[in-house]
Amino acid sequence: MSGTGRVHRKSAATRRSVKLGAAFAAALASVLTVATGHAPSALARDAGTTSRTAADAPIRLARRDAIGTADRSARPDARAPKAVVATPSAPLVAIVSIADQRLEVYGPGGQVLASRVSTGKPGHSTPPGVFSILQRNRFHRSNLYSNAPMPYMQRLTWSGIALHEGHLPGYPASHGCIRMPGNVSRQLWAMGSIGMRVIVSPGRTSPRAIEHASLPSPATYAQSETAGVIRVASTADVAAATPTLSPYAAAQARVTAAVEAKVIADRAVKPALDRAADRAAAARRLSEALRASAGILADAEEHLELERLAMSTVQTESAEAVMADRIRSAEAGARAAKEAHEALAAEERSVSDAAFAAARDAREASEEAERATRELSLARKGTSPLHIFVSRKTGQVYLRQGYHDLHQEPAVIGDPDRPLGTHVYTAMETSGDSVRWMAVSLHTPKSAPSGRRRGAETTTEHRSASSAEEALGRLQLSAEVRTLLSERLWPGASLTISDYGLGETGEGTDFVIITR
Repeated sequence: MSGTGRVHRKSAATRRSVKLGAAFAAALASVLTVATGHAPSALARDAGTTSRTAADAPIRLARRDAIGTADRSARPDARAPKAVVATPSAPLVAIVSIADQRLEVYGPGGQVLASRVSTGKPGHSTPPGVFSILQRNRFHRSNLYSNAPMPYMQRLTWSGIALHEGHLPGYPASHGCIRMPGNVSRQLWAMGSIGMRVIVSPGRTSPRAIEHASLPSPATYAQSETAGVIRVASTADVAAATPTLSPYAAAQARVTAAVEAKVIADRAVKPALDRAADRAAAARRLSEALRASAGILADAEEHLELERLAMSTVQTESAEAVMADRIRSAEAGARAAKEAHEALAAEERSVSDAAFAAARDAREASEEAERATRELSLARKGTSPLHIFVSRKTGQVYLRQGYHDLHQEPAVIGDPDRPLGTHVYTAMETSGDSVRWMAVSLHTPKSAPSGRRRGAETTTEHRSASSAEEALGRLQLSAEVRTLLSERLWPGASLTISDYGLGETGEGTDFVIITR
């Protein structure tokens, strides 16, 4: 058999791949087009709008977070924020007399509601003290007593004390709640709200107007921002633009600014997520094309190696010439495949950088929307009335706004061993730099905690408590506390002074003070 025949027989396996030599570049281009949906040149143009598969995870997380935090204001047809409401709602104070079994509700204009009630029976007595409405439920049922109906329930403590409609036999008969007639419970439901002050006194007490130098006036310009959970309701920026802005108007202006910032932040989230998702999809296509390109390159290099191997077996010059042509063709195909693969790899790296940048932008947009949501929440809490509690028992001054602690410091009380009593001072109306305050003093029991400790026990005092004016005269509020109050002083703000400490005060409550 001739040498040429032996060569053809030994290289039979390579004859099936001869056509690959000149077709490798075309095959690679075809793979790119099919795998990516674009011609290679189009992909190069779109490199700035695609991303890496690895970016999918942060994109999905960012999208999920954004969906959870974005609200209706993020939609393109969102309405502009409402104008600032510069007047807070008129405060109401409900007073319950256990001795008289009577409820009276007072507003800025005086008494607005009065009714008989039924408080807790012996063994389940209603605790006297200072409360606020924590929860409202029109069709509530008791969690403690046989699922008993409690229509128009307005909760005072999380341990089971509430105002609600119920039977009134003419004497204390409840398990601790304050029962009211049906028509009164409905009226109080209509006028009440979360945060409304409710004072439960052992005996009869009535509110009265009070003026005292210890009660500060509202600021008429925005002061410096104060550190705390709830930031100051007015800012230096607002002050510069409106130097005579009232504290409540400044708080509402902050809400308006926060709403606008949230709308802008929310609107930026979806486009950022869409861009990141589009680039992630293109990145998947590029990744698949790169894998296909690597396969084509490997085939081209294998074909070239086989042709070179076949050259070593030829026996004649004519066969050698044929094989030389085949090797040149295989080299050209391998070179074209390598160049195309390297170009695609470079493109993939560029697209990957853009992908991670898009994922980062989407994450930052989502985080900015979350920050705007938190800022809006703080701003809205900043429109809540400020409440101050001074406890002779603990020797501390506590400030809370929007059910969050704002400030705490030691109390400075003159003649600290003498009882103060329990007094609640409520700002009922403000006009310019003047405030109309209303004081309610609870009946003080024969003994009250003195704040002094003997061993592990708190001693009691039997000396007479101060009046509302005397208690204010014995109290020295620090400059910081007075500033915080003046910056947040609008109707509903209050100062409570008591010989007792904090009751069920925590997250979701205002100050709860039990005076027994």
